[in-house]
Amino acid sequence: MQDNHYLIPKITKPFDEAIELPGSKSIALRQMGMCAMSKGKSVLHGIPICDDSLAMASCLEKLGLSINITDTVIEITGPMNLADPVTLDARMSGASARILIALAALRSGITHIDGHKSLRARTNQPLLDVLEKAGCQIESSNGHLPLSIRGPIKRVSPLTIDGSISSQYVTALLIISVGLGSPITDRIVIHGELVSKPYIDITLNEMQKRGIHANWEANQTIRIDRQAGYQNKEIQVEGDATAATYAATLACLHQGKVAFTNLGNSSQQGDYQYLEILKSLGAKVVSTESSTTIEGPEQLKIPEPIDMKSMPDAALTLIALAPLLGGETTISGLSSLHHKECDRLECPAAEMSKMGIAVETTHETITIQPVALDRIKEVTLSTYHDHRMAMAFSLIGSVTGRLTIDAQNVVDKTYPSFWNDYQKLCG
Repeated sequence: MQDNHYLIPKITKPFDEAIELPGSKSIALRQMGMCAMSKGKSVLHGIPICDDSLAMASCLEKLGLSINITDTVIEITGPMNLADPVTLDARMSGASARILIALAALRSGITHIDGHKSLRARTNQPLLDVLEKAGCQIESSNGHLPLSIRGPIKRVSPLTIDGSISSQYVTALLIISVGLGSPITDRIVIHGELVSKPYIDITLNEMQKRGIHANWEANQTIRIDRQAGYQNKEIQVEGDATAATYAATLACLHQGKVAFTNLGNSSQQGDYQYLEILKSLGAKVVSTESSTTIEGPEQLKIPEPIDMKSMPDAALTLIALAPLLGGETTISGLSSLHHKECDRLECPAAEMSKMGIAVETTHETITIQPVALDRIKEVTLSTYHDHRMAMAFSLIGSVTGRLTIDAQNVVDKTYPSFWNDYQKLCG
């Protein structure tokens, strides 16, 4: 097997760079899922050309859609085939898998869905329970991939879903709520503690771009207006706010300056609010509707306890930053991190312990002690097949020059150009 280890280069001086971020994976996958239910051609600009979006495109092709990709533009002509049996490989994309499971519920033909072993470890049971109660026939490995689904789903109102594990279940139901020809529901009720609400808001915003109006009727109830179906559109996908957290935090660590040319204050992505945390640590943030610039302070402030419940994908960036701050850092609202590509609470805690960083966890919190740079041990970081482990821990590598990761290419899942952009910051 080819050695894919990578010693993260040390950043030795302040930088001033502009970066065009990859398109938002969250927006792209939602829009691609809607294309499966649209008649005619839709054009999506700014699509991230990464493993997750390519996995989704491949699955849509198998569902009978016509796909044409040129640079970061994808043309998709639907709707999907409803009758023929198909086998889909979601690879490592959890969001794609959940959307595809919901799309499969609209089909009369049997749909087999599988993925990488890391994706097989993530449960889909709350979503499968809803679909099965609505008339779908499902076979699964105790809620895990591989699984098989045969619909079509019956109209049920309201659809009730557990929102305590992942917002992706709610997103999947929202996307199929308008149905093919007639809606399957006009209301979705979420029970349990709702995690990652901003990701549901992204879904509602993207549906509205296609002519579907769905709104919060109460704290955990969403009402979908009766509509004819998704309109074909040309959609511009903005830069990925989670991807922005890495370079923005590096600017704070190295008294640098970075401008994101395709992400501005009009963004509906919840992780854009991570920049407010950097402001509280002393960073200067200047934004327009379409761009954002972050300038790091001379010295970072010690943070108050921070709740990351609404920004789970950005939480790992903050976890990796914490030992480099001047005091004890406690981060809460992390229960959903146990159900990501890896356990993003216990896995980073284990890796930091190997580095000599003192860390304690509960089911939904992590407390991290500061550490002198010369006390951080030289280790090879296990990424656990998780792209965000590699990108987040580049923060520690950037200040020590002694951190090696076990899989350089793991970033290809969402941000293939990450190391090229990182090198820009190295000068």
